[in-house]
Amino acid sequence: MKVRGFVLIVLVAVALLMAGCQQQEQPAATTTPAEAPTGEFAGTVYIGFSGPLSGGAALYGQNNLQGIQFAVEDINKAGGIEIAGKKYRLEVVSADDKYSPALTVPNAEKMLEVYKTPVIFCPHSGGILAMEKINEERGFIIGAYTSSPAILQGGNKHIFQIPPNFELVYVPFLSNVFLDKGIKRAATMEGTHEYGVLWGEKFKEYWKSKGGEIVAEAPVNYYTETDFTTHLQKVLAANPEVILVVGPSEPIANLIKTAREMGYEGGFLVAEQAKIEEIMYFLGIEYNFSTKTVKKGDLSLLEKTAGTSAPEALVQLPEVTSDYRNKVLTQDPLIEGYKVTVSRIKERLGDYPVTWEHALEYQAMMVLAKAMDEADSLDPDAIMDAMENKVWPMDGYMGIPSYIYTKLLRIAPWDTRGALNTPGSALVIWDGQVTGYIEIYPKFWGQEYYYTDASGNKVWG
Repeated sequence: MKVRGFVLIVLVAVALLMAGCQQQEQPAATTTPAEAPTGEFAGTVYIGFSGPLSGGAALYGQNNLQGIQFAVEDINKAGGIEIAGKKYRLEVVSADDKYSPALTVPNAEKMLEVYKTPVIFCPHSGGILAMEKINEERGFIIGAYTSSPAILQGGNKHIFQIPPNFELVYVPFLSNVFLDKGIKRAATMEGTHEYGVLWGEKFKEYWKSKGGEIVAEAPVNYYTETDFTTHLQKVLAANPEVILVVGPSEPIANLIKTAREMGYEGGFLVAEQAKIEEIMYFLGIEYNFSTKTVKKGDLSLLEKTAGTSAPEALVQLPEVTSDYRNKVLTQDPLIEGYKVTVSRIKERLGDYPVTWEHALEYQAMMVLAKAMDEADSLDPDAIMDAMENKVWPMDGYMGIPSYIYTKLLRIAPWDTRGALNTPGSALVIWDGQVTGYIEIYPKFWGQEYYYTDASGNKVWG
């Protein structure tokens, strides 16, 4: 009874404290409970997150946030991070920016003022670019979950990009899936958000450079629109063989279903913001990746579709094809790391698929935690120095056998030391067969920039 009474007092105190925070108009924070007794820690290091937690991109934002939160939970369970000989627990504070860059910076300002966050994660390029205007001066690192090439082209010294650059990885790879089959007539239905617009531009540039034709364009606001009929009428009137779609998984699934209902039999090139497994989920398709059989639903809805896979599929498929090595793999060092990450996340998500947002944010938080350990400091320069020069290899850290990342690269000529060399992955559905691809590395096609290691040696490009 005494224990229950004490717990009740603590819960009331926490509720009063949270109410006070709301009255002071602090960011809407999602905190992670301590996984070890408070007495084991000298204090708390706060990790910030500003992203869409409401509106059309809420699910995408939540996936990112969960990946960071799950990593923080596991780090705290293992004893936290160590700085200057003292152990500190981590805690995530989050704020909803509704996918609007105009809200991202105010969220960041409040987090810095209230929590002194050494790093703030953001999962959209518009918000990241907005924070790049203040982060070096204010002294915090941006955990950039976007594949947009624009964020590393300003020379920012306190930023690291988590997913692979879509211009160099996904635009050429996914385009070639169709081009190599003689498909030339493409229509575009890219999103109207900054990332969607840039993806559309780079796709059209690459597609036309390879002899393809753009027969129709119908940009879509995937965060406000739910009926895609009018856009599709315009696009389908041009008789495309493939349609580019750039947006979150749920609206993309709705668009694909509507297109099929309108009689479209062509293909879909799905930009990596959406994930094929999530699209399957929203279309009611249950697919056993281990046996490569359909358990429920109509897989033909996704016939002639190429897009990004998620690690959950990759660890279940009996084999995957390495784009880098150009051979079929039954086992791969990266797969072993994915297996541990997926299993840790899956036990928390249940039936919902583990996405790259979950997995990559989870592992990026692990990388950041080790960098803080190695830096022995929360100074952003020290953390970035450690991430570049002291963190690797990551094997074995917090019990994960092999990491997706093996180094932090610089992007020239801007000398931005912020590109994690994350390889891409994809699923292609053709003739009723699902094929997985792994280790998709950059294919430079005329860009003036390239990647180097810390010593200036060219790595990619």
